[in-house]
Amino acid sequence: MTISTEVTRSNEVADRIEQLVVAKGQAPTGDRNTLLMAYWSLAFEFHRAILCLIHHKFYGAAFALVRPTIETTVRAHIAVMGSDDDVKKLRSDEYRTNLATVGKEIDAAFRLEGLFENFLNGARKALHSYTHAGMSQLGRRFKGNDLIPDYKEGEVTQVIHVSTSAVFMVNNLVTKHFRFEEEWKSNTELYATWGAQTWGPQK
Repeated sequence: MTISTEVTRSNEVADRIEQLVVAKGQAPTGDRNTLLMAYWSLAFEFHRAILCLIHHKFYGAAFALVRPTIETTVRAHIAVMGSDDDVKKLRSDEYRTNLATVGKEIDAAFRLEGLFENFLNGARKALHSYTHAGMSQLGRRFKGNDLIPDYKEGEVTQVIHVSTSAVFMVNNLVTKHFRFEEEWKSNTELYATWGAQTWGPQK
């Protein structure tokens, strides 16, 4: 698929899964729930921003937004599973995400069988470099000796896939946490369909 096709598909499926929660109206309130819904909203905005930047070929900026997208996803899970002290730190802006350890903690709490830990272990250095103007970014500012951005199509596509997977995960968390069972099932089915078209049928 072309980058343009991937952007279109991702936008369309994000619209559909977001609407699953929007259609429910007001979510339950409380410290944890308010944080969760704020992270949910932010995750979708980051996702749309990444797709918009990619559409306009501002790849460096799009890549820089992947880390905050992932951190938003992580913090949404912390809002649900974290200690009262964690929640207090989130609300006072004192929480610090340790990407080296938090994946294992989330996997254990939600029985994700290493999903977060494996992703973060493989990606955290690159995420940091892209966001903080490291060599992952600088090395892609040249095409040969010319100062022309050079981001490979496969890399751009991967960013779209990671961002889309992140909003699916946050939406999955919200629908499950609030016991929106039909919406949770629909979210899971939409992810499976999108994933089959993206990566092929999973064995």
